Amino acid sequence: MMRNLLSLFAARWPAALLLSLATLCAGPAWAQTPAAGSGFADPEGLPRRLPTPDIEPVYRPPSMDTLATVRKRGVLRVGVVSEAPMVMRDTRGELVGYSIDLARRLAEDMGVAVEFVPSTWASVIPDLLDRHSDLVLSGLWITAPRALVVNFSHPTAAQGVYLVADRAKAGSFKSAADFNRPEVVLAVYAGTPQERLAQSLFPKAQLLRVDLDHIEPVLQGRAHAALVPTLAPHAVLRLAPQRLILPLVQPLASTMAAIAVRKGDPDFLSFLNTWLSLQRDAGWLDERAAHWSVSAEWLQ
Repeated sequence: MMRNLLSLFAARWPAALLLSLATLCAGPAWAQTPAAGSGFADPEGLPRRLPTPDIEPVYRPPSMDTLATVRKRGVLRVGVVSEAPMVMRDTRGELVGYSIDLARRLAEDMGVAVEFVPSTWASVIPDLLDRHSDLVLSGLWITAPRALVVNFSHPTAAQGVYLVADRAKAGSFKSAADFNRPEVVLAVYAGTPQERLAQSLFPKAQLLRVDLDHIEPVLQGRAHAALVPTLAPHAVLRLAPQRLILPLVQPLASTMAAIAVRKGDPDFLSFLNTWLSLQRDAGWLDERAAHWSVSAEWLQ
């Protein structure tokens, strides 16, 4: 019976009309079908761009899971550089300071021990990249050149760059212009933002570039002042209250400090940012910053 109905339908409708109906129904599907070999048919008919010449793409090798590695090792290795009040040594030679407190608390919350890896500003990032440390927590400034080679966490503190001067050599200096003279010697960490800041603000002064303690040349009388990045400038003065002065109350510049980690490990960076947010919301970061801004316990 079905065969008879089909025959009757075909007999009453011309073949050309049936073909037109089939074409109309299939039209939308045909319109979205790519042209042969094109990959995509532009409905506006615009010509495709030619391939742009480029270098061979750079592929990153498989990255390590730092968080899992640290927990398996049982020790968090933290790169540090001496800088009051972030990283200092007390009279017993023990490391203390704002960054030290953060590192100890971080390791405790991770359930591991902490090991501090002393370094210099010129070497602390290479040490991180060479896996001598798992992170840098030492008041490291966030800068664009550094961000090209490491990833930064959310800020841990806001720091300023202050002039810390020798009372004997610069006790009469009252303005920044007094330090911009050919006979003035300023101590700076070599290859750091402080050096570039000194070149910009004090182009006439002589720069004494050092790799370790830039306060030492001031105490030795070899420099009139040092450009010191610090959370608390008055804590630096307590190194030698009879010798050191703060000729300018306001900082020469300010910036944010953060934790630095190797690139290619988003899970570790996410964990650190979550941890910092929790500590900030709890008020613990502000409490520690306030403590080390006024505390002199490391001198005892």
